[in-house]
Amino acid sequence: YQSMQHHLQDDRRGELVREGVKIAIVGPPNAGKSSLFNVLAQQDAAIVSEIAGTTRDVLTVSLDLGGVKCVLQDTAGVRTETQDVLELEGIRRAQAVAEKADL
Repeated sequence: YQSMQHHLQDDRRGELVREGVKIAIVGPPNAGKSSLFNVLAQQDAAIVSEIAGTTRDVLTVSLDLGGVKCVLQDTAGVRTETQDVLELEGIRRAQAVAEKADL
């Protein structure tokens, strides 16, 4: 919550209020990212599986978290030990989303 307040107090305040705080859920495969995304989105938006590499595309949902407009993004699990071309593209996209995220 304090981190969100910090972001709302900078020079981008107007943009953040209009567009929302961009929150990227990033981490290793099977860390529970998609499960967390589904709980926060209050819908079964992301496929959840024990198979590493299930999430490949970036999933996005707009929501209100404690009165703050947020854009929540679920990403592929980031790891280095894969040769799967599609999974590698998902990892590339996850890293790009993380760089653009506010949190």
